[in-house]
Amino acid sequence: MSDLDPFLVLAIVAVLAFEAPFFAKALKLPIVVGEILFGVIVGTIIAILSVLGLELSLTSDVLEVLSTLGFVMLMFMIGMENDFEELKNLTRKEKLGTLLILAVNYMIAVVPVVILGLPVLVGLILGGVSVAVVLPVLKEFGLNRTGFGFKIMLLAQLADVSAIILISISTASLNGWVALIEVFVIPVVFMLLFWVMDILIWYKPRVISRILNPNDQSELGVRSTLAIILIFYGLAFFMGIEAVLGAFMAGMLFSAIFKERGAMMEKFMPLGYGFLIPIFFIYQGFEISFTEILNPFAIGLLVILTLIGLLSKAVPLMVARFFKHKWSDLGGAVLLGTNLSVVVAGVNMGKKAGLLGEDISAVLILYGVLSCVVFPMIFKRIFRNHLEKYMET
Repeated sequence: MSDLDPFLVLAIVAVLAFEAPFFAKALKLPIVVGEILFGVIVGTIIAILSVLGLELSLTSDVLEVLSTLGFVMLMFMIGMENDFEELKNLTRKEKLGTLLILAVNYMIAVVPVVILGLPVLVGLILGGVSVAVVLPVLKEFGLNRTGFGFKIMLLAQLADVSAIILISISTASLNGWVALIEVFVIPVVFMLLFWVMDILIWYKPRVISRILNPNDQSELGVRSTLAIILIFYGLAFFMGIEAVLGAFMAGMLFSAIFKERGAMMEKFMPLGYGFLIPIFFIYQGFEISFTEILNPFAIGLLVILTLIGLLSKAVPLMVARFFKHKWSDLGGAVLLGTNLSVVVAGVNMGKKAGLLGEDISAVLILYGVLSCVVFPMIFKRIFRNHLEKYMET
């Protein structure tokens, strides 16, 4: 196999990231879908060339690190999108309804998987939601600050975090009580750090004011935020759970403590959505090719998993009429059907624990990629005639 120079590969990815918005606009797709699809197309071409005898590899340590940083940055920014003031305004009925929908989602996802003889871990993966795709799609359509967007993000974040935690518990239980206890330590550590930061704000108001000052020439805010991200990332890695969950919790910590965080988010937007995050999505597309589903087993399993993943979201939302209208319930279910970040994390953890084989892992990854390509397209179709009216309300 011929390995290309890492910086040449990075140049290819940079060109793809630049072209992706134009490609997506031409096909009337969300930008994030264009990025993933670009990666899949390149991955398919490489797979075809390898069959013809020309083996190339676009993987490199440099690209792997940048892709991971893109995922970390995205999870942090998703955590920052949490508005704890709005969460406090939810009624007890709304909170109970949200948790009930989440529970039914996992039940519908796990039960058919167990009946089919697949590991419970597969059902937990199908119950997840890719917040990494949901947020950019909502931003692109201008829905992220609407009531619909808030509810979608609430369900997506709860499903994403709960899926990672449940998957961590499922895999950690195989390694004994010590590993299982470590998973439950994470919320305690989060609360402890929240308390420490709250004390710091009280006793060191000048330092905090400088961190939030958008005109600080030393960019102390950016430096401290990056330090918090990597500390949480390393803490989660040390405890043996999915490390990006630490970045997400760092974003939540930042959101809970700093109410005026708009200036800080604006500084991370160019670095995140302009550079690192597109690399992550394109690189995920590199990992898969359409040639991998050219057998009856893979196609059948892919269809079944896709249906289970979609029904687990659609049934509870439409029965509960969560968004008050049939078209919005259906559109919400379709958008929540996107599932890439949980799939990537779950497959990696499942393979390390010996719960998933290469065949099922490949189908799951393909399901994750296709869900992020197809479902946002369907979501846009559903909302085409209702988007402007809904935003006005």
